Amino acid sequence: RHVDQLLAEVPDAYLPVSFWKDQEYYVQMFVEKIDLQQLFFPVCQRFHVPVGNAGGWSDLNSRADMMRRFAQWEAEGKQCVLLYAGDFDPGGVRMSDTLMSNLTELSGAVGWDPSNLTIDRFCLNQDFIEEHTLSWIDGLVTSSGNDLADPRHRDHDQPYVQDWLRDIGPRKVEANALVTAPEAGRALCLQAVTKYVPADAPAQFQSRLDLEQERVLAALERLVGR
Repeated sequence: RHVDQLLAEVPDAYLPVSFWKDQEYYVQMFVEKIDLQQLFFPVCQRFHVPVGNAGGWSDLNSRADMMRRFAQWEAEGKQCVLLYAGDFDPGGVRMSDTLMSNLTELSGAVGWDPSNLTIDRFCLNQDFIEEHTLSWIDGLVTSSGNDLADPRHRDHDQPYVQDWLRDIGPRKVEANALVTAPEAGRALCLQAVTKYVPADAPAQFQSRLDLEQERVLAALERLVGR
């Protein structure tokens, strides 16, 4: 009985190769809302993309862990990519600069310089919102509870806010609106990932892994006289 259990469990637990070893890029993802983490999980799991919640940047440990993974794979010659899915609002569309600034703040403590990191914001945009009739929210209220559309807001006259008001108006769409169009949302996620990772990479990796696990199973069967 124990031998049967050993033969059934050990090969599947044997993971001698990494999905990313043969890839040009190493990809991780941050999402602004935890709903998107759940929505994108099937795609991220298939492509071995770590995905975390960046809302508020409150968890310094998760940010540092992400940076350490980037450091590991950059040292192995990979171009590192951070995919970001966030709100469609004045702050969200300029999040690439904010993310880089936040990572740079931790670079000394972590021991990794993010200056070569590619940050790719792939969600949301106005065309997608209109195509899938996602819900707009009136006003530009931020996490502080203040409205950027209010002339009394200290950032109201900033160019990025004025550009938004001119082009979009005093309205926004939060990222978790995407859960109302789940298939389109996952397709958007897949498109973002396969910009950097070949679509057949999971199948290629699984074939390689299956071969290694079959070798382990054959060795175990010889060892126990099967």
